[in-house]
Amino acid sequence: MPITLGTAKASPGRLNYGTYDLLEHPTGGIEQLPIIIAQGNPRGPTFWLTAGIHGNEHTGLQVLHSLISRELARDLYGTIICIPALNPPGLRTMKRTAYYHQGDPNRLFPDGRPPKAADPDMDSPSVLEVAYGRLFKEVKDTADFWIDLHNTWTGSVSMVYRDRVYYRDDLSPTATKAARAEAERLDVKMGEMCRAYGHSILNERGCEAYFDDKLHRSTTGAGVNVARIPALTMELGTGHMPDAAIVRASVTGIKNVLRWAGMIDGAHEPITGIKVVDPGYPCRRRGTPRLTVPCIVRHLVEPGDLVKKGAPIAELRDIWGRPVGEKTLRSECDGWIMGRLHGIVHYPGAEVCGMGVRDDLPTVLPYPKGYFPA
Repeated sequence: MPITLGTAKASPGRLNYGTYDLLEHPTGGIEQLPIIIAQGNPRGPTFWLTAGIHGNEHTGLQVLHSLISRELARDLYGTIICIPALNPPGLRTMKRTAYYHQGDPNRLFPDGRPPKAADPDMDSPSVLEVAYGRLFKEVKDTADFWIDLHNTWTGSVSMVYRDRVYYRDDLSPTATKAARAEAERLDVKMGEMCRAYGHSILNERGCEAYFDDKLHRSTTGAGVNVARIPALTMELGTGHMPDAAIVRASVTGIKNVLRWAGMIDGAHEPITGIKVVDPGYPCRRRGTPRLTVPCIVRHLVEPGDLVKKGAPIAELRDIWGRPVGEKTLRSECDGWIMGRLHGIVHYPGAEVCGMGVRDDLPTVLPYPKGYFPA
């Protein structure tokens, strides 16, 4: 059967536009997601491309507008399902969140556990969580690959966040071995997909922090660990105003991923015009170093810089310009600067930078003990 999503229906060699009904407003009308389906030869894979789940992150929208074309559709072996705005209310209001859900919309996707019986003393899932659950079923039923586009720190480097792949080790020995082998195969594909994209690469946080921050319920966290497909989060520099060089480099990177997936022909294109950081060892993302005093920060490093443990990161001053605290904030570890916290006026506990720090954790891990009910 032809691939459809909402009112958009795939047809070979064409772009088809439509909408997907997300939810109903109490004041009347329907919240709709914009849908583009580009299809060439329908026998090929299906690749989902999404953006804008945080409504104030705009670069992905321009990347998708630049990438999706009639020429691309004619050349495709397979199908691209594109949603350029996963959070229309956030896009309209320039807000990270949607006004009908309190909290991060990118923590609402299924976690893979069996649904619990309704508890009358607990809040029901929000209307947005229910809607995203329904949309995720469409992803799980159709997607072979998924890229979700975001923005991050001030002036940040364009980079990939790579989720770790989790498997169940509470099964029989034979089933546990098979689950681990399946997770390892998926992890290999994700590594290949990262390298094909060609931008700076960061592994997601370690096990406890990953689940504490509900990253397993992000778009790509659920894509990897529930749908079991290669799925990557692309962070495209600072939000609000797209960087034209990053837009171009991301379009090139996605085309390279489509080539890797066997969906378009042509030689791999070099990534130009942006910093690509490779310290020579795998890294995971971390907000560090953190402040111990309220202060005004004067940054001493730039996004993309390699730093050693103990290197000066920022000078700390009071409002009159006098040194405070340790006077100079220093790096707690080797790594590289992803980007910097918005603004220069901060309270204790704030991280000054996003850093890629050395990652010695495996990229394939068992789920935490007790994650699945007995």
